[in-house]
Amino acid sequence: MKNFMYILLIMMFVTSLQAQDRKTSPATVEKVSNVPVFIFSVPVDEYEIVGKAVTAGHIIKISIDETSTVRSKTEKLVNKAVERSENGKVPAFDAIIIDLDKEKTLAIKFKDGVSQKAKVLTYETVPVFLFSLPDNDYDVIDTLPADYSLRAQRGLLLDKIESMINRTLDKEENGEVDNFDAVIINPEDLSETLIRFK
Repeated sequence: MKNFMYILLIMMFVTSLQAQDRKTSPATVEKVSNVPVFIFSVPVDEYEIVGKAVTAGHIIKISIDETSTVRSKTEKLVNKAVERSENGKVPAFDAIIIDLDKEKTLAIKFKDGVSQKAKVLTYETVPVFLFSLPDNDYDVIDTLPADYSLRAQRGLLLDKIESMINRTLDKEENGEVDNFDAVIINPEDLSETLIRFK
């Protein structure tokens, strides 16, 4: 029993060291329909929220479309926000923040001009780059196909991402993939690129 506890403590210590060693990087977000989109990231530069980019009804209508890719859904959402702005339903904006956790889309205006600079968010210590790329140099460790639990198939992107990261962390712990710092998720097919910063 003592040996088992000793091994368990060592494993917990090694796992915590791996978590502490995970590096991140500033990011640059993509433009979708010429609008910077912050998904799983937040702007670095100062901004103000000028309104909701789209309504909850628009979000639901777009999100339940299971035939479209995440990129296609995001393009529809941005185009709807631009249309709403042109029709005076939301003030002019520079960028959109899509908060997957709260299922909100915020139209924002930067204080000092349009910016694509971002800080990516993490899940279980893993920086997740979605519609963004790291500014720092990195090596590609592995590429994995989309792999998420059936319970994550509620149409919610956040559930799918969390399920995928959990499975990838399990693979890392089991030695099926090398240690990595961050994940870049392809919005076309939700495949993961595991990266390690130089």
